[in-house]
Amino acid sequence: MFRKGVGVFRKADDQMIDEIIQAAQEAGSILLDAQNSAEVSRKSMHELVTTADLLSEQYLRTRLLEIEPKAGFLGEESWEGEFPAPPFWIVDPLDGTNNYAHGYPVWAVSIAYWNGSDVEYGCVHDPGRNETFSASMGSGAWMNGHRILSTGVKDISDCIFATGFPYHRKINDPGMDLDVLRYFLERVQGIRRGGSAALDLAYVACGRLDGFWEEHLKPWDMAAGFLLVIESGGKVSSYKGEEWSPASGGVIASGELIHRTMLQGITHRKNR
Repeated sequence: MFRKGVGVFRKADDQMIDEIIQAAQEAGSILLDAQNSAEVSRKSMHELVTTADLLSEQYLRTRLLEIEPKAGFLGEESWEGEFPAPPFWIVDPLDGTNNYAHGYPVWAVSIAYWNGSDVEYGCVHDPGRNETFSASMGSGAWMNGHRILSTGVKDISDCIFATGFPYHRKINDPGMDLDVLRYFLERVQGIRRGGSAALDLAYVACGRLDGFWEEHLKPWDMAAGFLLVIESGGKVSSYKGEEWSPASGGVIASGELIHRTMLQGITHRKNR
């Protein structure tokens, strides 16, 4: 059963992605240094924000606009609900803040570059594991400089999937379609919930996960991971099964051979 692939070492022939990788890694160092002293507050009942999120975004805004001064900037902590004119950076300075605040080691920095029609560059950096996932449009997906491939599994009974739980859940209202969760629980080997959509998508890209779905996400949760999955040979749709874009409110990502099955499972349960 084919799970993933790691091939040749990436040649450092693309200055843009190399600078993005460096920026992500430097932001990761800021987050590691601040973890024990970061102040924590609430955005909502279930969603936290820390002073480290703000430090990381401040650094990335400055650094990325040095790399491409003409680009706009869309960051989670400064988002005002409208997309800037393209091209623009799409940045999650700390994806998995709740994990970070609790010392749970599943969090990452996510950076994408949207050129107006495509995600042209994407990087997800995991400081805790020292793993950096990167992709340039048309040039494959990579982890620490080695080529990665999404799963070649054909049957979802051989799969491990991941999903996420929305922040807007409340008592007697989980904020998500539990029928979809139940549908896959009955059919796959296991379902994981890591708490970082950016890392979940990176793990689909390298074959650690066979598929990932989540209905309620923001552009910064998905953009870099979208390109990683596409460039690894996988498939990505919006949660409604349409073509993905930064405006999509959710995502379905998987290896190419099981994507149709995932779509059918989700749309079947949603339409009941």
